[in-house]
Amino acid sequence: MDGLRLLLGRLTNALCELGCMEDAHGRLHFGVVLGDLLGRQIDLRGVKLREDVVLMVRAALNVPGGERVLVEVVRILEGDLAGDNLDDLLDQWLNPAPPPVLHGPLSREDEASARALLAAAAPPAGRLRDALVEELNGGDLPTGLTPEQLLAHVLDRNAQPDGLPPAVLLADHAAALSADPGHRTALTGWVDDWARRAGLTGAVDERRRARRTATADPDIPRCLVVSVEPARDGTGEIVVRPWLNTAPGHWDPQPGEPATTTLDGLGAAVQGALRQGARLWAAPGETGPGGRPQPPPYIEFILPYDLLNHDVAGLTFRIGDGQPLPLSLKYGVHLRSLERMRTDDVLVRDQWRERWRTLREHGVLVHGWREPDGARLGAWQAGLAGEPRHTAVVLDAPSDVPAREALKAAIAEGIGLAIWDRRGVFREERREVVTALFAAAPTPARIPVAVHLLRRNAESEGRGPGELLGRHIGFFWDDPTRPVDVQPTDPGDLASEEAPA
Repeated sequence: MDGLRLLLGRLTNALCELGCMEDAHGRLHFGVVLGDLLGRQIDLRGVKLREDVVLMVRAALNVPGGERVLVEVVRILEGDLAGDNLDDLLDQWLNPAPPPVLHGPLSREDEASARALLAAAAPPAGRLRDALVEELNGGDLPTGLTPEQLLAHVLDRNAQPDGLPPAVLLADHAAALSADPGHRTALTGWVDDWARRAGLTGAVDERRRARRTATADPDIPRCLVVSVEPARDGTGEIVVRPWLNTAPGHWDPQPGEPATTTLDGLGAAVQGALRQGARLWAAPGETGPGGRPQPPPYIEFILPYDLLNHDVAGLTFRIGDGQPLPLSLKYGVHLRSLERMRTDDVLVRDQWRERWRTLREHGVLVHGWREPDGARLGAWQAGLAGEPRHTAVVLDAPSDVPAREALKAAIAEGIGLAIWDRRGVFREERREVVTALFAAAPTPARIPVAVHLLRRNAESEGRGPGELLGRHIGFFWDDPTRPVDVQPTDPGDLASEEAPA
C-alpha cells in the first residue's frame, strides 16, 4: 500500500508539470481521452490542477495495466519526450536498482590519522560544518565544534548512498578549506588513499566535480520559517509548523516539530522552534559563502491574509532568566503569503517569479497606495498589472478592507516586496523613511538587513521618526526561489499536536 501511495504521488507530481494540464480545458480533454482508453468515465471538476490530476492517476492505477495507458495518453497529448520520462519513472518503480553497498565507519588507523591531519590543518570550523551540511543534503549538525570534534560527531553515521561516509566527506572539505598547501595536499591524499582502498575513487571524483559546478547564493542565510494556519473551526486554535535552513548559501529547509496553540500562544510556539534550532544560531561573526559577513538569522512567517498585520516582529523570546525581548531585536523578521505559497495557479506563480527577477535585476520601483485609492481599487490594480517594472508596494496597514484588498491584489500580481505602517494610514514622513531605506540598500537583497537595523535601533533607542517607524513597520519579503511545502492542515492534526511548554 505504501508503494502504491508513493507511485500515486510521483505520477501526480510528474503530470502536474505538463503543459496539457495547465488549464481546466486541457485537463478535461485529457480526462476524456484517458477515460475512453480505460473504458470508464472520469469526472473532473476542472477547478484545481492537483485535484484533477490525482483523480486521473487514481483512475489509471485502479485498472490493471492502466499506468501504461496513462503513459500513452501523455504521448498523444504532450509528446514522446514526456512519455519517455513517465516510462522511466514507472520502470524505476517497478524495477528498482539494488542499493549500493554501504561502507561502515572508518578503521581506528584511518580515524587517528584523519584526526591528526585535521588538528594540524585547522580549517575554519563554521565553514567546514556548513559545507558538510550541504554535502549531506541538509543533515543536521551542531555548530561550535572544532574540526576534530565534528569528525567524532559524524564517525558513526551511515555512509551516503554513493558509499562515502560523512567523515571522509568532512576530510575532503577540510582539504578545500585549508589555507596551507601542505596540509591541503595531506588531507586530499588521505581521502584519495581511503577511496582507493574502498573502491570508491569514482564517487569521490564525482563529488568534487559537483562541488566545482555548484554555486552558493550569499544572500541565503540561516533561517527559521514558521507557517501559521488558523483552524477556522471556532476553537481559535492555530497550527504552527517550523522549518530550519541550517547552512547559509543554500536553501534546503528541514521540517521541525509542529505545534497546535492559539494566537496568544504563538510567541511560545516560536520560542519552542528557536530552541529546536538554537545551536544553528550560535556562530556569530563567521563569514558566509564567498567570505561575506553573514546577515542576521531570519525568521520568516508564512501567514494567511487576515494575519499579515499581526505583530509577529514584536513577539517576545526569553534567554535564561533575562527579560523577554522582541524577535526583531535579534532576528530579521519577514512576512510571506500562505495563500500564494500554496497556490497551484500557474499564472500567479509565473508573475511572482517574473516580478522577483525584475526586483533583483533592476531594483525597487514602488507602486504607491494611499487611502483615496480605496475608492478606485480596480484602477489601482490595473495600473500595477500594466507596469511590470513595479516591484514593490508601499501601502496603509492591511487591517481595513480597502488596504487588505490592495495587498491581495499586489500579491496576485506577483509583488514580493511590500511595506506598511501597522498602525493604519502610512503618513508621508514615514514613507520618506522607507524611500531612504530603499535607496540606501546597495542591492535589493540587502533590504531585509536594512529593515532589521531600523527595527533594532527602534527597540534599542526609540528616538526619532525612523526608530518609531521601526517598531510598527510591516515588512513583506516573499522570495519565490525559497519555497517550503505548506500542505493544507489535516483536521486530525489539531487533536494530536500540542504547543511546547
